[in-house]
Amino acid sequence: MTTHKFELWADSFHEGHWACTQLAKVAAPLGWKHSHKYNQGFIPVHSYQQEKATIEITVYGSYKSWEELPSQIEDLLAWGKPDFVLFDSVTKKIIFAVEETAAVPTGNQALQRCERLYGSARSKIPFWYLLSEYGVHKDKGIRRDSIWPTVMALKLTHQHRTPCVVLHYSDLENPESYTSGTGLASLFGILFQIIANVSSSKEPFANLEDSFQTQYQAMLSFVTSQWGNIINFLPGADHLSSKSISKTFASMATNPTAYIPWPNNFLIWPKISGLPKEIKEQQHGKSLIKHDPLCEQFEKALTDGKAYSLSDNAGSKPQPEKSLLEWITSQSKLFKKAETLSPKAEFTIKLSDFPTSTGTNRHVTTAKNIVYLYDKWGDVRNSIEKIYPRLRGKLDRTKDNSPALVYLSNSVKPGRIFGDPFTGQISAYATAFGKFDSEPRIVLAYFPHQVHSQAIVSPGESKNKGITIMSELTDYLLFSGGVAVQLNTGAVL
Repeated sequence: MTTHKFELWADSFHEGHWACTQLAKVAAPLGWKHSHKYNQGFIPVHSYQQEKATIEITVYGSYKSWEELPSQIEDLLAWGKPDFVLFDSVTKKIIFAVEETAAVPTGNQALQRCERLYGSARSKIPFWYLLSEYGVHKDKGIRRDSIWPTVMALKLTHQHRTPCVVLHYSDLENPESYTSGTGLASLFGILFQIIANVSSSKEPFANLEDSFQTQYQAMLSFVTSQWGNIINFLPGADHLSSKSISKTFASMATNPTAYIPWPNNFLIWPKISGLPKEIKEQQHGKSLIKHDPLCEQFEKALTDGKAYSLSDNAGSKPQPEKSLLEWITSQSKLFKKAETLSPKAEFTIKLSDFPTSTGTNRHVTTAKNIVYLYDKWGDVRNSIEKIYPRLRGKLDRTKDNSPALVYLSNSVKPGRIFGDPFTGQISAYATAFGKFDSEPRIVLAYFPHQVHSQAIVSPGESKNKGITIMSELTDYLLFSGGVAVQLNTGAVL
């Protein structure tokens, strides 16, 4: 009898043990007998046995609790912590990574783990993201998941020719229920087959193209049914009705060296001239909730035909005055600690900038859009230099004719922008909207209520996942006072 040993590294022992018991449910009908014991009284070891083979999975809970974390897993965690990662202790390779969440798929929650998709895909590690399709919002209404994790996964599958899959559980009648929907069974069904393949020295995806096709079809069907509730235009939407597109994505995921063309125009956001007439006619700048001169320029670009947006339904979440005062004071201290720049930058954020809402709460939201797609980076650059003259001559002019993506975050609390949900949002939007398309977009992230010193990493200081992600996915971060940072070079402009 042969025994193949795996290690399941997890965010917690509970998460790893749960995953192994889910694998056992799949293995039993296939003739595998499951048992488990504990090494040293606390380390779960799960065994799956057939007549001639044994698969052994040792669970290591809580990544940070182990001194001898495999370097391959440590490298992956720098991009965000998946809930569990299967490691082959024989070949020293990561077999797959999985993120699963019970968080209600509304607002920022849906995108806040998307950096983990990106981190795995860029390392060509197969990744599955399991989340609830329907959730009960705090207002007791039912909400449905966003399309962006799924769109991101489709584009990452193509870019890296590696499985990047989003699966859903629950349904409208049973929101947040793991036992409803197909996602849970589909996830562990394919994971166990991959484990069995590896343990018997087969290719990991041997005989699994049909299973991948089923999963990608579920993703495409979800996008088909939901995109119209999220955005007003989806490029190449007619491909969603094609019977062959799920097979195309399954082939991309399982045949990394084969030539498989991308479906024409599918999920490639065009320049303004390529928009349908009715979408062009909808592009008009709107008033801001909280005044910001650069955001006014972004909205004006919609009216002037220099940019377009896909929706303008960003909500406003007013914040208590007390919290705002604390955050502004902290931001001011961070600003004063930073080195003096030339030309000099000024800290101008004050409480009176934020309009009153109800009671002692104040609005922090500026524009109702958080994404603007420009035809030309030069138009973005000109607006920035108009509002912040200190940046004239500091921003790259050689790419003025390249398309651009502007991402806007209204966060005020110090430190938040390099954590959830913002790193996930940037990961999803940069990937989905074309950072890696054949004509890549310049990516600018604008933080009008944050100061630049938070983005400066001192020599020898370890980077958090937000800095790591934004270093790769953005060209510029723009902060209060008109200070720009290029994380990939460390330049502060």
